Amino acid sequence: MDAATEEADSIILQQIDRAGAVPRPDNIKEFHSEREYHAKAQTQTETYTADGEAAARDAAVTAAGLESAATAATGLITGAASSVETAREQLAHALRTLGHLARRDTPAKVRYWICLVALCLGDTAGILGAAITLGEIPLVALGQAVATGVAAITAGQAGADLKDLRLARIRQRDLEELTEDEQRYRQFFIGVEAGVSTMKLIGALSATIVAIISVGIFCLRLSVEGLTSGIAFGMLAAATALGSFLANYSYADEIADYLARTERTYAKAIKTHSKLAADPAVQKRAEALAGAASIKTEHTHRGRAAWWQLQALSARILRRNPGVAGHGVAAEQPEVIGRRFRGDAA
Repeated sequence: MDAATEEADSIILQQIDRAGAVPRPDNIKEFHSEREYHAKAQTQTETYTADGEAAARDAAVTAAGLESAATAATGLITGAASSVETAREQLAHALRTLGHLARRDTPAKVRYWICLVALCLGDTAGILGAAITLGEIPLVALGQAVATGVAAITAGQAGADLKDLRLARIRQRDLEELTEDEQRYRQFFIGVEAGVSTMKLIGALSATIVAIISVGIFCLRLSVEGLTSGIAFGMLAAATALGSFLANYSYADEIADYLARTERTYAKAIKTHSKLAADPAVQKRAEALAGAASIKTEHTHRGRAAWWQLQALSARILRRNPGVAGHGVAAEQPEVIGRRFRGDAA
């Protein structure tokens, strides 16, 4: 402790001159140089604002020219968006209410069209070959053969009607027992007893078409290749029509058809909305407005930067002349806590 005490006694603190500063004169509110540079700073903001308007003029004019077309397109887009939402809700409701009643899977559509095309080609080829052999003009023979093949396939459409009748009987329920959601699709639950007579007529017409085509091909082949060939090709024509009947019977599903139509309506609404949303007028106007706004914002920031730069130069003038302007603004004197006049104490 003695050594530490001696060391402490030997330390001498160096004396330095006391720092001092001159405050700004309180009898001058603002120097002329400050007023000058403040005015110059204001001109910078106005100048850059004007430059921004000039630079953005072309974009602003373009946007104004597209306003009418863009407004019309926007209205259509809004309507299309409403249609998309309506179609989406309808599809979701139909799938939720009727989805469990559909009996046809997705691959059945591919199989169905493959069968119809193959059957039509088979009938067409059989008739075309016999007609050409008989001496018919090939182009005329082709047209007649295609028409006959399509007729045979069309005759088989009665199979779809028969399938719809059967499924309708299976779904038939008392309308008062239907749920609130099912009430929207009551046509699928009322049965089709009134359509039985019509179905019988369609069946009779289809059978007549099949018979006429079979007899016609039989006679055609009989005259060209003999009895055996006539019988064979006549039976093949009948088999083609019956194949079409069974293909249509297998594919028919009224509920699945309705769900498919609803889904196509939804897809079409989406496509229409997307096409309208890509309208060039809307896109170009949006781009022009964004470009004009960006240019104006840029010049606004540049104007503010120039304003602050001149304010800094004004302060620099005062700093370089402390003999006139002082070294800075005088600090506010804090109020002494607890000080009060003697009169207050009384």
